[in-house]
Amino acid sequence: MRKIAIFGAGGMGREVACIIRRINEVRNVPQWDFIGFYDDGIPAGTQTDEGVVLGGIKELNEYNSPLNVVIAIGNPKVYKKIRDNLVNPKISYPNIIDPTVEFWDINNYVIGEGNIICPHCTISCNVTIGNYNILNGDISLRHDVRIGSYNAIMPGVRISGGVVMGNGVFIGLNAAVAQYLKVADNVRIGAGSILLSDTEADAFYTGVPAKKHTKEVETSGSY
Repeated sequence: MRKIAIFGAGGMGREVACIIRRINEVRNVPQWDFIGFYDDGIPAGTQTDEGVVLGGIKELNEYNSPLNVVIAIGNPKVYKKIRDNLVNPKISYPNIIDPTVEFWDINNYVIGEGNIICPHCTISCNVTIGNYNILNGDISLRHDVRIGSYNAIMPGVRISGGVVMGNGVFIGLNAAVAQYLKVADNVRIGAGSILLSDTEADAFYTGVPAKKHTKEVETSGSY
């Protein structure tokens, strides 16, 4: 088995620990040896219901043998800052994909590294997923969708065919994006919103249909 740790011991991190366990349970030979969490906001030695906190970024950068790390942080800005500060060349960033995820064409999709795909997501044909994205359960990506990197997509989101998404996007619970739209970098889409037009970068959209708002509601980093 390969050693694996999770950065982020909050709710998202504990959910990822559950997915790792589920992956091991469905394999004839378990794949992962989960050693615990790293988190700069929780003291080392703290015991969670899914494992112990071993340290923070400093300790990860000092880890002196090969280690797989999953970053389980739901705020794209915070996620990228953490990834940029992890400079240990012995660390690898695997994709963690729940066994219930459904790929409609297993031979016709592209995925980078460091992605988390939670239970009951559906990936249609000719989909491209970049690096370090979180698909947080019951999400549908339809045909020809293109997703960049460092995006956090919350449960129940529906992304229609041909959508192109940039980097650093946060899409809230049960939102939807209509077909062939372009979602620019660092966009926030509020929970339950329905996006029917292309977006501007660094903007916040909410409502049905979703409209641009001048005041953004800051997304939580506690996932």
